[in-house]
Amino acid sequence: TEETKEAAEVKPEDITGNLIYWTFTDNANNLVTEFNKIYPNVTVDLTVFGGDEYKTKILTTLQSGKDIPDLFDLEEGFVYEFFDSDAILDLSTIGIEDLIKDYYDFQVAGMKDSSGKIKALSFQSSPVAFWYLRDACEQWLGTSDDKEISAMLSDWDSIIAKAKEVYEKSNGEVYLWPNIAEMVKVQAFSFEPLVRNQKLNVTDEWIGLIDDMRAMYQSGYMADLGSWSSEWSAAWNEGKLLFRAMPSWDFFTDWDKNKGNVGVAAPFESSYEGGTFISVYSETENLDAAKVFLEYIASDEFQKVNMTNYNQVPASLKVAEELANGFAAENFGGQNILKTYSDICANTVDITPDKYTRPVQNKFQKHASDGIKAGISNEEIIQNFKTEIRDLYPEVEITD
Repeated sequence: TEETKEAAEVKPEDITGNLIYWTFTDNANNLVTEFNKIYPNVTVDLTVFGGDEYKTKILTTLQSGKDIPDLFDLEEGFVYEFFDSDAILDLSTIGIEDLIKDYYDFQVAGMKDSSGKIKALSFQSSPVAFWYLRDACEQWLGTSDDKEISAMLSDWDSIIAKAKEVYEKSNGEVYLWPNIAEMVKVQAFSFEPLVRNQKLNVTDEWIGLIDDMRAMYQSGYMADLGSWSSEWSAAWNEGKLLFRAMPSWDFFTDWDKNKGNVGVAAPFESSYEGGTFISVYSETENLDAAKVFLEYIASDEFQKVNMTNYNQVPASLKVAEELANGFAAENFGGQNILKTYSDICANTVDITPDKYTRPVQNKFQKHASDGIKAGISNEEIIQNFKTEIRDLYPEVEITD
């Protein structure tokens, strides 16, 4: 059409505009930098707020209806608390479906509000993998090949057995697994969500996970180091802890010490953790510029740059498969980590999360971990868990 022809003739440098963009992560600087390389005359006024203050900042701003930015990031852990707000634009109105047609199914599911409207754009995946050091695994497991390691750690019984082997072989100086909390991180998105349609349902799968966590804890072959703690990070970087379950945006690796010595293996269940979503203010006066920004962030071009330059796994299945052909990561000993991550993403269940999914999962993780360490029964753990959920979410139907 004439309209399409005219649009094709517009050069990126001819497009102008001004955008106010709020975020909680320094990674947003990468987006703006790459965007302005293509669109140098669209000014993006980026403000990075501290993580602890950001959620409150964006919430109070949306509630006030004043000084709302054109674009703002929402974090996977709390994004669904915001999605039903009328202040957030339904991105279908700017043709978002065409932009995300090649995205992973679970990514598309995660962008929707409770009515199925797409309220944000995700631009990277956060698949959870088993992170390890190659030399440490060669020494204690006899291999650093990610596929062999995945086969070796095929379920919790296998992991406990291998943890016993490593512990005894090292005279108690090396641990295979960090703690029982990370077991939830591996499996939680393979189960029916704890809350659906405002009803809490603790299925047999969740009870079975508590049993597996208890078996791991009682084995005595677990390091019991808090995830993301300095001790946990130091033990892993020194090869005293062989594995940790961590998303692709890991920032705990000492790359000065371990560059080229890192590997990632696919867990026996696929999941994700974290991630950034870009939303648009529904009453923005700069919608055309905002649309151009989202079009670029969703593009194959940026998805490729974001992976090769910033190690952010693409949200696009098409791009991930294209890049995975012959991909080799120097920091990871030449491993084709994108093939590993792509396999994890392809097997991640496309559950549409809601405002309960991640927070309730985290509460389950805490009650299960604390209850096992305190020596209380599964029934007591579940009852304590239900009590807190009832207090936090009185609208959720809970049966005793």
